[in-house]
Amino acid sequence: MQWNSEAARPVPAESTTTPDTPSPTPSPTPSPTSTTPPSTTLSTATPTATPTDTVAETPSVAPTVANPPVPTPPSVPAASHEPPKSAAQSGDAAPILNEPAEAAIPNEARQILVQASSNAWAALRAHSLEASIGHPSLLADLAPKALVDENRGVRFVACMSIAEMRDARFNPLVAPLLSDPSASVRAAAMLALSRGGQRVNFTPLADMLADNDPEIRANAYLVLGELGNESAIPLIRESLGRGMKLVNPLRVRLVDLAAAEALVKLGDEKEVEPIRAALFAPPEQGELTIVACDSVRRLKDEVARPMLERIVSARGSVQRSAEIRLAACRALHALGSSGAPLAVAREYANHPDARIRAQSTVLLGEIGSPEARALLSGLLHDADPTVQVAAAGGLDPEGP
Repeated sequence: MQWNSEAARPVPAESTTTPDTPSPTPSPTPSPTSTTPPSTTLSTATPTATPTDTVAETPSVAPTVANPPVPTPPSVPAASHEPPKSAAQSGDAAPILNEPAEAAIPNEARQILVQASSNAWAALRAHSLEASIGHPSLLADLAPKALVDENRGVRFVACMSIAEMRDARFNPLVAPLLSDPSASVRAAAMLALSRGGQRVNFTPLADMLADNDPEIRANAYLVLGELGNESAIPLIRESLGRGMKLVNPLRVRLVDLAAAEALVKLGDEKEVEPIRAALFAPPEQGELTIVACDSVRRLKDEVARPMLERIVSARGSVQRSAEIRLAACRALHALGSSGAPLAVAREYANHPDARIRAQSTVLLGEIGSPEARALLSGLLHDADPTVQVAAAGGLDPEGP
């Protein structure tokens, strides 16, 4: 789920990638911020918000992230660490992550994700969690340490990833985070515990809806939408247009998109219109388009298919950025399109910008065809660690 994290993923004001600059997610997820975050879906992971002192919004390989710090959708907080340098940049002979040994690809993929989970760069730690969604034994290995990580964005993504798994075994580890200093983390912990079968008091979410921090409000919308209780519709509607008078207008619009997605998930389908309209936001507001593409993907909005196809096929002076085209292709793939997504992913797989390669890698992992898997196998050895993690998440880190 790209919150990329699935992953995800509006941007949480507390700390995460800022919506002032387009980024891809994965997602289910918040996304830790960094100085050179891949565009989202980290994750992780929607507009999902990710706590601000978080991780970079590299590809969200799951939720979704967001941007709550989020599963971007509700998408990680901004990390205070600089991303690690590649061998070429540092002059060292060894790559950032140890070169995978000559072993089965699943083992190589798992090794990369385990190493990334202990990396000094918070964004990479968060992305390793988003990539582990859908792989219970791997998440069981990574989550305990992530839930007590010093970076709130990583903690947020850990909770959102566990929420995606709906596994009660994590409840004892998640419960302490109901008292976390970060409101975004507390909201994510509520969702994880609820999906794990534990009774939770959701009253604090109402206060979060009135918060002037874009991240907190967006993540509250994200969690309410994921909970699926229609009684939240009046609360969400009442919060719209209130507060955040001193917040950057673009960030406010991102939060509004998070609210619209939550309302659609809760059954108010007419709220999909502002999401569709954001698909054609002006170039200087490209992040709105990316977030709208992620929402369309999560909502499986068939009506938006021709709009997405126009975004992908546009050429010349009206051609959209690589980030936007890749986000549109992820949505098209979710709607069942087979041709364009693979062609565009192949086009950007060797892009000089590691953030673009990472987003292309996430798309290849979602496509999962023999050709896509062949490309992913090569990308496991990319010079950039975010690309390696995205590739590892796209393959099966738990083996057959």
